Amino acid sequence: MKVIILAAGRGSRLGERTKDRPKCMCMLKGRTLLDRCLEALGQAGIAKKEVGIVTGYKNGMFTVPEVAYFHNEVWEQTNMFYSLTMAKEWLKQEPCIVCYSDIVFSPLAIRALADCDAPLAITSYTGFWELWETRMENPLEDLETFRTDSGGRLVEIGKKPSTREDIQGQFMGLLRFTPESWGWVEKTVQEPLAKPVGKLDMTTLLQELVGRGYPVQAIPTSWLWLECDSENDIDVYEQMKDL
Repeated sequence: MKVIILAAGRGSRLGERTKDRPKCMCMLKGRTLLDRCLEALGQAGIAKKEVGIVTGYKNGMFTVPEVAYFHNEVWEQTNMFYSLTMAKEWLKQEPCIVCYSDIVFSPLAIRALADCDAPLAITSYTGFWELWETRMENPLEDLETFRTDSGGRLVEIGKKPSTREDIQGQFMGLLRFTPESWGWVEKTVQEPLAKPVGKLDMTTLLQELVGRGYPVQAIPTSWLWLECDSENDIDVYEQMKDL
């Protein structure tokens, strides 16, 4: 099983923490986010030789041995999906887990994706409300809609919620493509989209796929997951005892 880590961005909301380093190299309790990511992958049985990292900002700082590297030269003008296309040859050839590099997660989430037989699967975090309450005063200002049907297939993602009932989970920045579902993506991006391809984020892509009838299987989890999006997030997580 291949894993593609998306690590091209700077993460401007992290302020001085990313002045001289990529977002994934921010420190959390003495360890970089990238180190935590690679450790979780290793615990899930993913060898480094099966990992590819998509770089962008400060790409010269990436020195992890054994992994493959892809580079997004226009990282400043593009978004997550465009960075992912740097590794399209992997995605065309075999199943690949895609992993954001600014998250902390349990290796169990990786195993759940690896064991799923759906062509396209994502994990969703069910403990989102409590996490967002620790990060901000009004969670609904930042949370996005996430709804599935009775079979666990994604129905809606990435919109502005009116109430907490609009949210059954939160996308974790972890998903798994097969060559079949990557083919769905390639067809979809040839059609008119809500955003230009270069600016396409992953949740908008998922909504575009769902809107065209492609099945996206959601795997709900309550295992450890943290989103490191701002300086406040890091400050909050530094106070946690079990990291």
